[in-house]
Amino acid sequence: MSVFEPAAQPAVPDPPSGPEVRSASVLKRRSDVRFRIVDGEAVVVLQESAEVMVLNATAARLLELADGERPLAAIAAALAAEFEVEPEVLREDLLAGARELAAAGLLELAPGGGA
Repeated sequence: MSVFEPAAQPAVPDPPSGPEVRSASVLKRRSDVRFRIVDGEAVVVLQESAEVMVLNATAARLLELADGERPLAAIAAALAAEFEVEPEVLREDLLAGARELAAAGLLELAPGGGA
């Protein structure tokens, strides 16, 4: 499932591939990413390209929690208490969402976080 809301999906047919993202990866928001949470969704602005996106609730929380300090596996554990979903399903969805957000230019690997 895509982390982008249907009306806000990028028009680019093949977004550039992002970094190799794994459960042990430590991610952070890119410095030009600005966002606000509105009714559980993230309205995101990529300042460099002046692109605006709307993300679903799970992606919004991932964007909030991607602090450059903790790996995706730790973020998944934190989100398990917030979402009523099997832990393995959450981990898989979070990993897919993180890859999509990285490919869209919203997240990047933190220094030394490419494990």
